[in-house]
Amino acid sequence: MPNEKQKILPILFVILFSVLIVFSIVLLRKDKPVENIAPVTATKPDQENPDIFFASNGKNTVYKVKKGDQWSVIWNGTEGKTYDFVSNPVFSADGTQIAYNAEIDGQAYVVVNNTQEINAYQKSNYITFSKDGSTIAFVATKGDDNYVVISAKILNITETLKESQSFKEIAIAKDSDGNSTAIIMSDDGSKLAYVIKEDDKIYVIVNGQKSQGYDDILSFTFSEDGTSFTYEAQNGDSILTITDNQVVSSTNSTTPTDQDTSDTNSTIPSSNSNYPSATYRYKISTQKDIVRDQNQLDFSGCTGENCNF
Repeated sequence: MPNEKQKILPILFVILFSVLIVFSIVLLRKDKPVENIAPVTATKPDQENPDIFFASNGKNTVYKVKKGDQWSVIWNGTEGKTYDFVSNPVFSADGTQIAYNAEIDGQAYVVVNNTQEINAYQKSNYITFSKDGSTIAFVATKGDDNYVVISAKILNITETLKESQSFKEIAIAKDSDGNSTAIIMSDDGSKLAYVIKEDDKIYVIVNGQKSQGYDDILSFTFSEDGTSFTYEAQNGDSILTITDNQVVSSTNSTTPTDQDTSDTNSTIPSSNSNYPSATYRYKISTQKDIVRDQNQLDFSGCTGENCNF
């Protein structure tokens, strides 16, 4: 019996010691906050965070990230400068270049390829690349309701920056593909056209030269080499075909009941409308246009899912 007691006592001592250690650990951890051990899952971006947009070539991407109260744009994995506000990403036709609106300290810019800034006064709209990607142009706000067209050769923006005179209202035209736009350029960017509205008449301006006034401008296109241009204009019941500002043909227009009034109304804003009233388009990899209200894109006070990219 003494031998059995001698064998049992050490075992009981070990068990008691183990229980004391476990009890002590529990007491020590009692006052510590419980750690969150839930599995890590991907979080859905909030409403202010953008989608990732792909250029039409499917290789180039752009998105924005928020840092504190500012935003920066990630273009093909490279982060650009931070701004108070960024919007309106626009790809060149081949998808290898990018431009977007940016605002910092109340000053607006158009940022090209995430590195070069062009002064855009208070606001910029309708950023457009020439088809060959050599030239960029946009409409800028200068004052409350005066607009100017700014263009530049991308490889030498400082030396080639050009600004048109200011206008009360720049209207929306149709390009050769039927898209609504404020600026139409020749393929190489050497020629630039836009439409203005003055005293209820519509005028075409090509490289600074102003046409006679019309009731409406229905379409506009440059020749492939950019040396010539053609557009259709309406005066009363007549539809005029005009080449290099010379009328080459005239036909009677259809009656108002036969016309597609939706196209006519979208081509030229009414005299009571504010300038940024048309839709804004740019291509993504699906080859479809994203159409958003221009009023929802260009100012830092805009809130909601349609305000930014």
